[in-house]
Amino acid sequence: METFTTRLDTIYGVSALIISPEHPLLLEICDQSLKNQIEEYIATTKEKNDLERTQLSKEKTGLFIGAYAIHPLTKQEIPIWASDYVLMNYGSGALMLVPAHDSRDFEFAKKFNLEIKAVLEANTLPFLDDAAHCNSEFANGLNIKEAKKVIYQELIKLNKAKEKTNFKLRDW
Repeated sequence: METFTTRLDTIYGVSALIISPEHPLLLEICDQSLKNQIEEYIATTKEKNDLERTQLSKEKTGLFIGAYAIHPLTKQEIPIWASDYVLMNYGSGALMLVPAHDSRDFEFAKKFNLEIKAVLEANTLPFLDDAAHCNSEFANGLNIKEAKKVIYQELIKLNKAKEKTNFKLRDW
């Protein structure tokens, strides 16, 4: 599954993948015993507009879909969840959940009791600033810019990454 991130340097802190309820693969890859529950979640999501779904103050909703992805660097299984705060029209419709370094991801992980693994040296979480990387294998000790570069190069070697530019247009 193609996954979008603006923070490739935090890939070692991934706790889950979060997929949009509208993602075309959702009903294909889910545990079929959860299909009815997932279809209900999709229907509930369709009742909300994009703004309602992405407001920082809204309570996070989500559902484990009974499927796993394989981390491209560690080869560990990563649970896949559906959540309405992930939009199909942004990125690939699937995101890396890195709760130690993203506020919305942090709230989601706390609510659903998911692992929170810091990959930047920090005293408090979520930590959103630049610092030396830790728990990041060959990127340990590097700042964000340096870590993004070496991790990207490694993923390119493994044929697991490609660069993409997204633009946000807003109707003010």
